[in-house]
Amino acid sequence: MKNWLVSIIGSLLLVVGVAQAQDFEEGVHYEVIADEATSKPEITEFFSFYCVHCFRFEPIAKEMKSEYPNAFQKAHVSFISPRGNVGEEMTQAFVVAEKLGKSDELSAAIFDYNFNKNNMLTSKEDIRNVFIVNGVSGEEFDKAMKSFTVRTAAARMDRRATNLGVNATPTFIVNGKYKMLPQGFRDSDDFVGDFTDLAGYLLEK
Repeated sequence: MKNWLVSIIGSLLLVVGVAQAQDFEEGVHYEVIADEATSKPEITEFFSFYCVHCFRFEPIAKEMKSEYPNAFQKAHVSFISPRGNVGEEMTQAFVVAEKLGKSDELSAAIFDYNFNKNNMLTSKEDIRNVFIVNGVSGEEFDKAMKSFTVRTAAARMDRRATNLGVNATPTFIVNGKYKMLPQGFRDSDDFVGDFTDLAGYLLEK
C-alpha cells in the first residue's frame, strides 16, 4: 500500500514538473540567441553598478546564486558610465573584488553608494575609497588594478557581452544560448520564483 502511494505521488510530481516546464515559451519567457550551448551549465547576469535596474534585481541575483551556486556568475559591463572611462575602471574593480573574495561585500557597498546614498562613484579614486573603507588597502587596490590578469579578465567580460549582443542591463543568459525575458513574467504572482525556475529549466534544456 505504501509503495503504491509513493509511486502515485511520484508520478503526480513528475506530471506537475513537466506541466511547469511546458509553461515556459520561447519568444515569451526566453529567446534563443546562439546555435550551441556552452560546454558546462552556466547562468550569467550581465550587469552594471551604474544601472538602477541591476540594483533592484539584486535580490533575484542572490536567489539564483543560492539556488544554482555552481552555475551562477556575474559579469560587469563597461558601456554604462557616468563619466569618461569609469565604466571600464568599475569593471576592472569588480574583477579585483572577485579575486580578493570580497565581491558580495563590495558589490553591496558600491550599489549602496550609487543608489541609496545618491553618492555616485564617478572616478577611480571614488571606487578606490570604497575598497579602502571595506578593508582593502590602497596599495593592494592599485597593484591589482594595474595587473595584466585583471585587465585581461575585464576585457574578456566586455568582449563576451558584445559577442552575445548584450546592450542593456541586467541581462540574464543561460548556457550562452538562451536569453531570459523578464517582461514575459509581467502577470506573475511570484516573479522571483518564476524567473528563477526559468533559469533552472533552461539549464537543463
